[in-house]
Amino acid sequence: DGGFFLTTVCRVQTPTLSIVVEREEKIRKHVSRPYWEVKATFLAAAGSYEGKWFDPKYKKGEDADARADRLWDAKTAEAIKAACIGQTATVVDEAKPSTQASGLLYDLTTLQREANGRFGFSAKTTLQLAQALYEKHKVLTYPRTDSRALPEDYLQVAKDTMKMLATEDLPGPLRALSAHAKKAVKEGYVKPAKRVFDNSKVSDHFAIIPTLQAPKALTEIEAKLYDMVVKRFIAVFYPSAEFMVTTRISTVKAGGTDHNFQTNGKVLVNPGWLAVYGKEAQEDDANLVAVAPGEKVKAADVDVLALKTKPPARYTEATLLSAMEGAGKLIDDDELREAMREKGLGTPATRAQTIEGLINEKYMLREGRELIPTAKAFQ
Repeated sequence: DGGFFLTTVCRVQTPTLSIVVEREEKIRKHVSRPYWEVKATFLAAAGSYEGKWFDPKYKKGEDADARADRLWDAKTAEAIKAACIGQTATVVDEAKPSTQASGLLYDLTTLQREANGRFGFSAKTTLQLAQALYEKHKVLTYPRTDSRALPEDYLQVAKDTMKMLATEDLPGPLRALSAHAKKAVKEGYVKPAKRVFDNSKVSDHFAIIPTLQAPKALTEIEAKLYDMVVKRFIAVFYPSAEFMVTTRISTVKAGGTDHNFQTNGKVLVNPGWLAVYGKEAQEDDANLVAVAPGEKVKAADVDVLALKTKPPARYTEATLLSAMEGAGKLIDDDELREAMREKGLGTPATRAQTIEGLINEKYMLREGRELIPTAKAFQ
C-alpha cells in the first residue's frame, strides 16, 4: 500500500474479526430470490381467523432459503388462491399445554447481550456500569463472571436478599418490584433448586445478583442495569409461566387436492414469572376464535403475497458476543471443536474490550447497532 502500516493480530481479536468478515461476505454474495406466500381469512360461527398455506410434506434440504410456507412461482400461488377462495374447509385443532421457565441468572456476557438488545448499550458500557454498581455503590456482586448459578450454601443469602428487596424503600421504577419480592417471601419461593444453586456450574465467581445493600443515588442508566439484574433475580425463583398452545390446520379440498393452512394461537393460562416483567395480561392476537367440532369454515378471502429472500443479518454487539461465546460450534475439525467446547473466544471480562479494540483499529465500524467490517478487515 505504498508504505508501512500496522496490522494488529491476536488470538482472540483475529478469529472474532473473521466471524464478522465471513458474515459480510455472505451478505454481499446473497442474491435475493422472489417467493410467494398464500394467506387466507376463514369465517367461522364465532368470528374470523387467518391461516397461512403450507406444504405438510416439506422436508429440510440443500436449499437454505426453502420453507414449508414458501412457493417459488407466482402461478402455483395464484392457482392455490383460485382453488380455495369461497370454498369450505375442515378444521383440526391440536391444543397442548406448555410451560416456560424464566431465564437463568446473569453472567457478564448474557447481561451485555441483553442490555445491548434492550437499551443499545455497548458491551464496554455495560461492563463499566456493572463495575460501578459493584465497586462504588456495592449493590451488585462481582460482575466479571461466566457462571449463571449460585453456590449451594448460598440459600440463606438469597432469602435475605429477597427480604431486602421486599422491605427496603427502593427508588422510583424499582418500587414496583418490591411487591413481587414480597410475594416471593410470603409464598416461600426461594428454595434450593438445582437451576439456581449448583456448585458444579460455579467457577471462580458466581452469577451476578443484587447484594444486601439497598441502592441509593443511582444514575438513570445505572438504575436500568440494576433493574435488569433485580428482575432476573426475583423471576428465577418464581414458578414457570403456563400456556395453552393451539395449532389449527384448516384444510380446503379442491379438485382432488388438499390445501392446508396453519394458524397458531398461544393463550397465557398462568403468568408465573412473567408477572415480574409486567406481562400478566395476554397479548390480543394470541386468542384464536373457537370452532365447534365438525364445524365447516369458509375461506372468505385469499391473498397472495410477493416477497423476496433477505441476506443474513449483520452482527450487533449482542449477536457477536453470542458468536464469541459459542465460537467452538463454528469449527469443522472435530478435535479442535472439542478443545474449544464450553470455552469460546476470550473470557467474559475481555470480550467487550476485544470488540472495542477492533473498532479502534478501524477493522470495524459501528453504525447504529450494526457492526460493519472495513476494507482493512477484508485485507
